[in-house]
Amino acid sequence: MNTEISDFLRKFNQEHILRHLDLMTDRERIGLLSDIEQIDFRHLAELYESYRLDLSKKNRKKIFQEIEVLSFCRGEVSEKYRKRLCCLGEDYLMQGKVAIFLVAGGQGTRLGFNGPKGCYAISPVKNKTLFQLFAENIRALKNRYGKCPKWYIMTSCENSGETRSFFEKSNFFGLERDSICFLIQKQIPALDLNGRLIISRDKKIFKNPDGHGGAIRALFDSGALQEMAREGIDEIFYFQVDNPLAKIADPLFIGAHVEHNAEMSSKVVNKENADERVGIIGRVDGKLGCIEYSELSQKEAQERRSDGSLRFRSANIAIHMLNRNFVEKLNRDKNFRLPYHRAIKEIECLDVNGHLPRKIQGIKFELFIFDALGFAERSVSLEVPRNEEFSPVKNRTGADSPETARRAMINIHTKWLKSSVKLSSIPENLVVEVSPLYALDEEMFKEKFIEPPQISSPFYLE
Repeated sequence: MNTEISDFLRKFNQEHILRHLDLMTDRERIGLLSDIEQIDFRHLAELYESYRLDLSKKNRKKIFQEIEVLSFCRGEVSEKYRKRLCCLGEDYLMQGKVAIFLVAGGQGTRLGFNGPKGCYAISPVKNKTLFQLFAENIRALKNRYGKCPKWYIMTSCENSGETRSFFEKSNFFGLERDSICFLIQKQIPALDLNGRLIISRDKKIFKNPDGHGGAIRALFDSGALQEMAREGIDEIFYFQVDNPLAKIADPLFIGAHVEHNAEMSSKVVNKENADERVGIIGRVDGKLGCIEYSELSQKEAQERRSDGSLRFRSANIAIHMLNRNFVEKLNRDKNFRLPYHRAIKEIECLDVNGHLPRKIQGIKFELFIFDALGFAERSVSLEVPRNEEFSPVKNRTGADSPETARRAMINIHTKWLKSSVKLSSIPENLVVEVSPLYALDEEMFKEKFIEPPQISSPFYLE
């Protein structure tokens, strides 16, 4: 083994890799050394040291503050103002000033599905995948506003090839091929609890995707921001793949963000109850950001306002507007760096001694998009109805599962039907699905719907 490499690994407490290298074939050794050459060891050492320091500061108390939200849910803001914001958002869509950015690097493992989560079939009647539902929303936006928003999809190294293949086999769901751009987020090595690199079962350095916060860098490194600038795109609508109810490029949200000249904005919903495990958009030590549910004390989580509502109620649903100039500014700032969040996870690896498979506790590092809020000088938090815009698909059963998401979609479209039929002809337990290509919202549905002689289950409109 090259003495220089040996000395380097020992310097950073990674000499266990030498034992792995000794047990590898020449081809395997070349692959692992290539991996090692790409690692920023000093940065990893800093991350591990930060992890150790945080363990010793577990009891440090942060100061949390609630934020004011813009809400049209409770009649607190005039309908005239809502319409003005919608018109502003629609104008941006008609001018092609808004791009759509989907974070889709995850796998469907927790759903018992072997493949990219976006390929998971979710709609209640036609069993459309998440990707197809989003694509139909974008086609509907094109039909409504005369411009097809450019769609950027961030994948991971793990699912990039399969995602692209799925779109190709599906003929891009009726969208033009050049209206969709794929980019890949970066990966970061995980560490064991002693700060050492982990060798994966395929005899490479074990890495994980760098989290949805990696979107900030991926937009820049991929050339997407430069492309947006050339095409006159000023704003980016950001959402994540697990929410089939996401109201994509919502004119009201775009308008509110633009009206306030905001750099980064967020959609929030009312927290269901004090014990709900959801992050809260608020202020952390004076800076705008997300308060993780585990950070609030029981007393803080239970605190109420004078009207009886929870003090910390603005639940983060991972839907944002990002100003393109803001994202460019962050990337050009040499001092800008989102903080890494750490999670202890079980990781499959090769044993350091016998070079055999085993499972260990390891530290995974991730970046979170909501931390970029702390760098924004202006921001809007728009409250939206949970039952219409947020039903994530995270678990195989129970809360936030395919069952609850399908039920939410059925409830929305049943409500549309009930507001549009003259007779009480809707059967109980109706399974209904309305394609975005038929109607993007209740208002459009009412204008278009012609009541049939009979409505029976399952009922589908496109």
